[in-house]
Amino acid sequence: MLATRIPMERDGFDAWLAAPLPGLDAIADPRAMYAGWGADGSVPDWDLTELADYPAAVAAIRADRERTPLELLAARAAGGFTLARHHDGALEIYLYDYHGESSTTHTELLMLAGAGRFARPGTESPVMFWGGDVDPGLPPRGHLPLVVMVVVGSGPARFVETYPVHELTDSLRTVEQAFLAAVVEGDAESYGWDPSQVLDPAIRAVVPARD
Repeated sequence: MLATRIPMERDGFDAWLAAPLPGLDAIADPRAMYAGWGADGSVPDWDLTELADYPAAVAAIRADRERTPLELLAARAAGGFTLARHHDGALEIYLYDYHGESSTTHTELLMLAGAGRFARPGTESPVMFWGGDVDPGLPPRGHLPLVVMVVVGSGPARFVETYPVHELTDSLRTVEQAFLAAVVEGDAESYGWDPSQVLDPAIRAVVPARD
């Protein structure tokens, strides 16, 4: 699960949507992803070596990393549970994946690391990634997320081992509330999703139809 609010003008947001994802050099210390957090000591598989026996999976992941944020967000929004919009002078993101896998998280972190160059000058915005088993909400007090990544406006993003998590989650509550408000009653075993307030019109216009 990922959430952030990055101060950004509308033209910067549109430019970010259309820009290719950056390479791994957009993050100063990618191997430090888990340092200091719940999975401290784990080594992130940015190079996909653990998937070497599954070339089709590797090819699909690498293809995703050649896409734009607009393409990635529209594709995932087709399945719901995606808040991605320009709102009140900022890029707002809140992405929920039940039992998501790490390569998707890495791709989305690269996507958001690339947002730094379009952010309002002089700002620095944290991107929170946390493990949510069932509840699609921000981690409650006392339950630390796996990692916080700070997106630097004009330089590489960096992972940090500590961060004032409670202040960060408090600052993201309005984004969380908008995300949760988009969940609507579905059938007996699933939930529906109303994207009208949580997907930016530029993204909503290109969301592929569900099968």
